[in-house]
Amino acid sequence: PEDLPPGTSVKKLASNGALKLGRVTYMVGGQHGFQHVLVITDGDATGDKITVADLQGEILIEHTRPAPEVTYVGNGRPRGPRPNNPEPSPKS
Repeated sequence: PEDLPPGTSVKKLASNGALKLGRVTYMVGGQHGFQHVLVITDGDATGDKITVADLQGEILIEHTRPAPEVTYVGNGRPRGPRPNNPEPSPKS
């Protein structure tokens, strides 16, 4: 789309829910595989902010650009499938 603000682009996630910007791979999450997302950046320098949101505007991840030698940024979640019930049990 041409009506996006400066620093915003639409990208398609890989099958594993990852996105590549420059030489860095950002993990969004496997449940988002093959989805189109909005990528909002405020620059290309180390420490600049990167936000990835779905097309409805819900923020999926927020990071700062890593140092030049970093090539992968995870989403902070452990590998594997997500739990079916992410809420604590009533006995907790």
